[in-house]
Amino acid sequence: MKEGTAISTVEAPAPSLPENPPAARRLRRPLLLALMAVVLVALPFAAVGWTELLVVVEIFLLAVLGLDVLTGQTGQVSLGQTLFIAIGGYGAGLLTVKAHWPTWIAAIVPAFAAAAVAFLLGRAFLRLRGYYLALATLGLAVVTQAVATGVGKVTGGPSGLVGIPSLSLFGWEVFSDLSNYYVLLVLCVLGGLFVTNLRRSQSGRALAAVAHDPQAAAMLGINAARYRTGAFVVSAVFASLAGSMYAYYLRFFSPDVINVTVALSIVIMLSIGGVRSVAGPVLGVLLLQGLPLVGQSFALWQPLVAGLVLVVVLTYLPDGLWGGLRKLITGLRRTA
Repeated sequence: MKEGTAISTVEAPAPSLPENPPAARRLRRPLLLALMAVVLVALPFAAVGWTELLVVVEIFLLAVLGLDVLTGQTGQVSLGQTLFIAIGGYGAGLLTVKAHWPTWIAAIVPAFAAAAVAFLLGRAFLRLRGYYLALATLGLAVVTQAVATGVGKVTGGPSGLVGIPSLSLFGWEVFSDLSNYYVLLVLCVLGGLFVTNLRRSQSGRALAAVAHDPQAAAMLGINAARYRTGAFVVSAVFASLAGSMYAYYLRFFSPDVINVTVALSIVIMLSIGGVRSVAGPVLGVLLLQGLPLVGQSFALWQPLVAGLVLVVVLTYLPDGLWGGLRKLITGLRRTA
């Protein structure tokens, strides 16, 4: 090398390490959860006079969350969830009124019975597809209402089963609207956590694969029949608990609670709100249960309005209200 020749060296830039997320971002989720918890706890005091509606919303939310496991995660539509609601409602009522069982045990035992019935039915019914499955499960709803009406010596017939006691937990009688609200709030939160964790788990991914392409899932070694039956069992347990809590809350259970309209309403609530989320079922149940509050005359038109809303949502918002709202928020963030 000649003397006086300058050598220029260019240093390679050091690899940039990902920056730690700011403290505000790390704290956002816990703060949102804490804020949501405060809102839910204080809601009955802020919405004075609406506690009864909130309790009914929570009861139906349990049933819709269970159906979300079957419909949202496996793609199977069941119109027969009222069968399991009837098992929970009549089971809890008969075990407490006739056999004088503790109320909390009388709610758990029918849930196991509903799971067993769902397991047996699921092995046969879930081989069907599309509207064949919908018609078969709709037949379950029709038979359930007919049996509940016809077996009057057991169920009380059209007049219903009366004298059901309120839920009692360790000597505490869950009698008032407020106490029922908080007990059901705990059940709904636990149910929402279960559904969310299931969706994110390995079993949830298997359920999604079964829903998307059963043949491809079978090639990967996923037993589609077993996963569909398991989802059907989970939805039955949720529906049974909803039926038991409905019986304890009203201290009464009749065939009107499990008619075909109710069976269809549960599916409509899920479809309107959106599947594969907890917020979707909440929106759907709130909308459908809140329609009668507009007025007594408007309540007569509830089925028509619900049907029109369902058509509009499925046409323009295939992911439901919550899915559409989430897409809108995402679009606004990108343009901001």
